[in-house]
Amino acid sequence: MSIYFDNSATTQPFPETIRAMEHAMEEGYYNPSALYGPAVEASREIARVREAFASALRVRPEEIYFTSGGTESNNLALLGYAHHLRGKAHMLVNPSEHSSVHEVFLELNRRGHQVEFLENDASGRVTPEILERHMRPDTALVSVMHVNNESGAVNDVETLAALAKRINPGCMFHSDGVQAFLKVPVPSFREIDAYSISGHKFHGPRGSGVCYLKKGAFVQQILYGGSQEGHMRPGTENGPAILGMGAALDRYLGHHQEYLDSMWAVKHRLYGNLSRIPGVRLNGPELNQGAPQILSMGFAGANAETLVNALAERGIYCGTGSACSSRAVGKNRTLTAMGVPAQYLPGTLRFSFCYNNTLEEADTVAAAMGEILMRLRRFRRR
Repeated sequence: MSIYFDNSATTQPFPETIRAMEHAMEEGYYNPSALYGPAVEASREIARVREAFASALRVRPEEIYFTSGGTESNNLALLGYAHHLRGKAHMLVNPSEHSSVHEVFLELNRRGHQVEFLENDASGRVTPEILERHMRPDTALVSVMHVNNESGAVNDVETLAALAKRINPGCMFHSDGVQAFLKVPVPSFREIDAYSISGHKFHGPRGSGVCYLKKGAFVQQILYGGSQEGHMRPGTENGPAILGMGAALDRYLGHHQEYLDSMWAVKHRLYGNLSRIPGVRLNGPELNQGAPQILSMGFAGANAETLVNALAERGIYCGTGSACSSRAVGKNRTLTAMGVPAQYLPGTLRFSFCYNNTLEEADTVAAAMGEILMRLRRFRRR
């Protein structure tokens, strides 16, 4: 039996997800834009999922746009807002964002906008004090992720958005909520203008996502060719992905606290076991201050790729950080921004959990890590 501790990279779809997608492909395959009965019913099924996400976020259904995932949602919100701007604007972004936000801001900088990267504190968060130091009355756009995908640090995006709007009521505040949705409390969207969600992070299908855009936000479409999703995301709706994501949401909400409690228990158990190994460091916030599903640990005297491969030989799967950039060469932005000591940078692993991971799995992984590190460190001393 394998042990899968890489659930922040992707999750196994619920059986309900698969059944909903099969139904959509086998029976509800009609184009939702068509006028005959079965197509109208397909449109109604999509509308019901839209209403479910609006209810979960406590926003209006017309503010929910279906996308192909977190990357598209981030691009839609950020580039769509930049299209609205006239002239060059001042923009602020968290330095440890997912690449689908970070690289958008690099592109906006190339286009002539003044992009300024914030700092993180030692726990990996953007504090109100940090934001206030950089925020200007003419700052047009601020982006701070809700939960960091590598460290699990939770940003107080409600407070940050309110602070940004106090200094410039006309600025747009965007947050990448991909690792936060269903894992930490939903924020108030009173001052948050855009929020991104990815279905495959909560046992929905890959290729499914949500972009919340506040009504009245100056976000323009970045794709053209149809009136779907209020013209914001043209193209025939991906009914199977949307319905599958809706089914995942329904099941998750039906067992929400149970799933959170399970992830917290596994996180605490694994940390407790790993912390007994010499030369091990917790990266990010204190254990109870981060998200329940993410544990970032640094192992001195080790190489992360070597550790991942050694664990994989035992049927244990975890990550080195963001799966979207795990093959990229260079320094880790998130760990560097937190000031992680140099001896732990090369040997950092991200363990991430879901509802069906067990305490026994945590014990097995910790024992394997102890054996692997002992062997590697003995070899290095020779």
